Amino acid sequence: MIRHIVTITLLENAPAKDIEAFFEELTPISEHPKAMDYHCGWNFQDIGQRCDIGISCTFANQADFEEYMASPDHTQPGAILARISKHYSVIDFKEGSPAEGRADTWSRRGSS
Repeated sequence: MIRHIVTITLLENAPAKDIEAFFEELTPISEHPKAMDYHCGWNFQDIGQRCDIGISCTFANQADFEEYMASPDHTQPGAILARISKHYSVIDFKEGSPAEGRADTWSRRGSS
């Protein structure tokens, strides 16, 4: 399984109508046939660096993830995100246990 996570920090003066439009434009991509367990919502904690919105979804495999990322349905929410965000981060990873992650990191990058 592949996990795709996006965290978004909004501009302090981001217009509410643009934020609403962003959520509306997420609907088509959230319904992509390869996206499983698509979730998004407002952050309710102030731990670490400030983040306002989180998006998370899973994919059965790398090919499904790449098809989703290439979808033209990403265009409109991406354009709005560029207008309303101060910063956003994306992490994509193969799901596994902490031990699997540690072993994968050591094998790919060398232990230190």
